Amino acid sequence: MAVPIVSERRSLGPHTTVLFGSEQGKYPDGNTVLVRGRDSSLVIDPSLSARSEALDVDRVLLTHTHEDHAAGVSGVRWQELSVHEADLAALRSVDDLMRLYGLAPESWPAMTQMVQERFFFEGWPQATGLCDDDVIDLGGVTVRLIHAPGHTGGHSVYLIEPDGVLVTGDIDLTGFGPYYGDAASSLDAFESTLAMVREIAAAHYVTFHHKGVVEGHEAFAAAVDSYTASIGRRTNDLLALLADGPSTFDELHAHGIVYRAGTRPANFGDSVEAHTIERHLARLLADGAVASDGQQYWLA
Repeated sequence: MAVPIVSERRSLGPHTTVLFGSEQGKYPDGNTVLVRGRDSSLVIDPSLSARSEALDVDRVLLTHTHEDHAAGVSGVRWQELSVHEADLAALRSVDDLMRLYGLAPESWPAMTQMVQERFFFEGWPQATGLCDDDVIDLGGVTVRLIHAPGHTGGHSVYLIEPDGVLVTGDIDLTGFGPYYGDAASSLDAFESTLAMVREIAAAHYVTFHHKGVVEGHEAFAAAVDSYTASIGRRTNDLLALLADGPSTFDELHAHGIVYRAGTRPANFGDSVEAHTIERHLARLLADGAVASDGQQYWLA
């Protein structure tokens, strides 16, 4: 496949540069962040387009282990590759990446082929794990990991100081809303993460997809609120489906609450839809808004 190129660069202080991917980092591409200090350098989430940059750094950090965030790893020269320890197994092994997704076994071959051929995902057994509040000092600039789970178990954001930059990964603030459709995802954790991240003060917020750079805390907080509202809209969509009468899980899944009709991706879309509906149904059942006999669901 043709590798996209970085469409634009932007400095966010003396140490931090954003390398914007194709169409502001639209999937399958993304926005990569390069940080250079007095003593060493690193890159965060090297995307497909970052492969065209011939980057040479001391370290690569990932906000989490997903195919698009690691697409540029093998195109960058580095000495150490790291992610939060909860996502480390999936970074080391393609099979463990499939387990993180939670795909049915029959989907593994096609998805494995896609991540290897389209995203250059190899699995890196030498990768190392990080923990919440770990700080990497590059000389005159630090990068701090803040654990922000929900999207995956190890999803994290990185605060770059003194430049005042928060790299938000797949808290991407898009109209699509939060993605918690993997086996390793959590709706409850994602909501807690959004409340936590909303309060982090920075001058610039960099998303991996679409938004790119959001300026100032006020604009960021408003964007987080809008993004969070998508969770409630999905709940309401599910309740609307059940308002038409009792439905089986398969019927709810066929209609969906995540992807618009005709937009469900091959290989992983059915799995994402299923995990998402399961999590919303579990919450509605626990709240007493929905009842079930184990075969069908209906409004309580």
